Amino acid sequence: PMSSSVAMALRRMRIFAQQVQGKGNACKRSLRSVATSSSISDPQAYKLPSSGSHIGPVGEARIKLSDLDWKTRLSSNQYLVLRQKATEPGHRLLFPDGFDDHVEEGVYFCAGCLAAGKKQPLYTSEMKFDCGCGWPGFWTNVTNNVFELQDADGHRCEILCSSCHGHLGHVFRGEGFGFPTDERHCVNSMSLAFMPKGSEETVLP
Repeated sequence: PMSSSVAMALRRMRIFAQQVQGKGNACKRSLRSVATSSSISDPQAYKLPSSGSHIGPVGEARIKLSDLDWKTRLSSNQYLVLRQKATEPGHRLLFPDGFDDHVEEGVYFCAGCLAAGKKQPLYTSEMKFDCGCGWPGFWTNVTNNVFELQDADGHRCEILCSSCHGHLGHVFRGEGFGFPTDERHCVNSMSLAFMPKGSEETVLP
């Protein structure tokens, strides 16, 4: 029969092994959290289309605030663009006042969602290109995070954030830029917040 001292030693070894395993699992969870956190600002973490559009369907806004709340949370220029559908002046908002000429690696988020406490990625630096229109231009978006509505005049298609329905700008097609989507997203800098690759800090114009 096993002596009481040996049984006690084995019991202690089992408890120690369980504690080590628990710490290992906690470490794995922590590493997964860090990886997830860092990947949100990594442009390579987002799929690029080889054909077709990544614009999503029209859906209900997930972030719903009163007009007063938006006015409180957003800057005056952000509010005018995101909630009142204003257009900022073209060719004038260069970095750090805007993102037209911005080329740093990273991810562009919705400034409205960010003001409401949510990170909603819209575009990445790999989707951005110099289209010469005077506003930040992108040839595609993060899958389903942008949707479009035809303007009341029937001539242009507005693009909006799928989460807060904030106004981003307009999408144009058939301009021959050579991208597989055949799209140019003309986006207001005031609608965006930028997170550099490998960072968790956001940059606002």
